Amino acid sequence: MESWGSRVREDPTSLVGEPASSLHELLDEVDEAFARSGSPLFVEIPSDRPVTLIGDSHGDWPAVSAALRHARHGPVPGRFVGLGDYVDRATWSEPDPAALPNGSIWNAAYLLAWNAAAPGEVVLLRGNHEATRQIPVPNPTLLRELGRAYPPEEASVLWERLTRALERLPLAARTANGVFLAHGGIPPADRRDPRQWRADDRELLEALLWSDPEFEHPPSRVVGPPYGASELEEFLQEFGCGFMIKGHAPWHSGRAIYGGRLLTLHTSDLFSRFGEGGVYLAELPALPRISSLGEVTLRAWEHGAWKPRAMAMSTMPPAFPTSAEASGGTSSGPVRTIQ
Repeated sequence: MESWGSRVREDPTSLVGEPASSLHELLDEVDEAFARSGSPLFVEIPSDRPVTLIGDSHGDWPAVSAALRHARHGPVPGRFVGLGDYVDRATWSEPDPAALPNGSIWNAAYLLAWNAAAPGEVVLLRGNHEATRQIPVPNPTLLRELGRAYPPEEASVLWERLTRALERLPLAARTANGVFLAHGGIPPADRRDPRQWRADDRELLEALLWSDPEFEHPPSRVVGPPYGASELEEFLQEFGCGFMIKGHAPWHSGRAIYGGRLLTLHTSDLFSRFGEGGVYLAELPALPRISSLGEVTLRAWEHGAWKPRAMAMSTMPPAFPTSAEASGGTSSGPVRTIQ
């Protein structure tokens, strides 16, 4: 009989209407894959093939599955990297949209199924919404979504298992051609060596998963130190990278800031009105070295296809939304190199 992992990889909604045992079987496969990988905190990604990146998806499995199909459509499938925030509806204006009922469950199951089957091809980084038991996160909805999909006694058990799996995802990555990838920010100055990272280091978690650039850091943020252009530049030079791509704060989605050193992506229709407006992915070419964001292809989901979009550059602070609009297990090994 075909495994639940195989079924979910073909269709993110295969679990809809199925008993809780089906999701448990999928999570058994995921747990076995994590046991094999050792759950590193940092990943080195080769540049022998193109890499497709997605930003925050927050349950938007249609956009995510379209992005993954796009990444793997060529004769040699490209690698695929998620920058975190696969679950929850972290906005006050649309806290739990009816258009994607229980989307957090199907999105997380889909991505974890792919990561378990092809860990060197599909890399999932952790966002702050994958760390809700470790750092403050506003308006988590995963448990509520599970409670709608399954009986109450099953929902709490599944929430524990799914949350524990998401907590084992890496915190950051670096591509061989010099791109730093994380959900929010850069590590503190005294934690620049990933081999020394610890899974219980809250300051590190907040910096990587919650921080914003200085002029993208709204008053509503209460966690994570903001970082400036000079701090980012110093870190990138020390870390051997030309620029950084992140998710998290949507106000510059699709737009490069800090002199082209930082690009923000969001891959969810919940945030399509922010930044340059759109649902985005980015493609890194298979080059020995990428010197600037000008060599990165930005694509927006338009009329059922990923269309190239010119990358905007910005040096001006954003006009922050209102506070209502803005709210929007542990890992065991520090570093893994994908073969």
